Amino acid sequence: MTIRVQTLEAVLPRIDRRGVDRLIELLRAPFGESDASLVMRPLGQSQLVLAASPAMQVAYELPSSIDRLADVPTLSMAEESDLVHWELHGPNDETAVVSLRPRMMCSNFDMLLAAAREGLGVALLPNNICQPGLDSGELVQVLPEWRSPYGTIQAVFTSRRGLVPAVRALIEFLAEAIPCKLSLNGQSVAG
Repeated sequence: MTIRVQTLEAVLPRIDRRGVDRLIELLRAPFGESDASLVMRPLGQSQLVLAASPAMQVAYELPSSIDRLADVPTLSMAEESDLVHWELHGPNDETAVVSLRPRMMCSNFDMLLAAAREGLGVALLPNNICQPGLDSGELVQVLPEWRSPYGTIQAVFTSRRGLVPAVRALIEFLAEAIPCKLSLNGQSVAG
């Protein structure tokens, strides 16, 4: 049996199911495709914040307003295009879509976190991932009044019927572990 686990930032793309017995997708964004063969299980919610190293404050003037964010090097999870758009929510329910060309793009949070710690740019990262660095002073929050909207993390899999015990156990493990990983200061942000 083959189990493939993928993490995706956006709407589920066309799935190539050849050679895969069970497929589990972890999505941050709302599930948009209507495919009757797929089942969705919400696992929690996450919000992204802007973070950079203190070295970025020395090398660049960090933006003091959202309209200056594109003027500094950025690090992005998006890999689809050279131009990315960050939707951020700020004070007084203000929404801004910032278009920028990141210095680095990858879909690995650990790599983006390490790059932000090394001063390569401002990263838009899940709060729970960068909070230890913010607490220790390895990172500073950039424009702290601006954040992404909450995103729902979902397990999307091919069917409940006929799920083998190993896949069912993995889904149950994710349903227990992910809300704990998303908690901040002992308070769960699971949805």
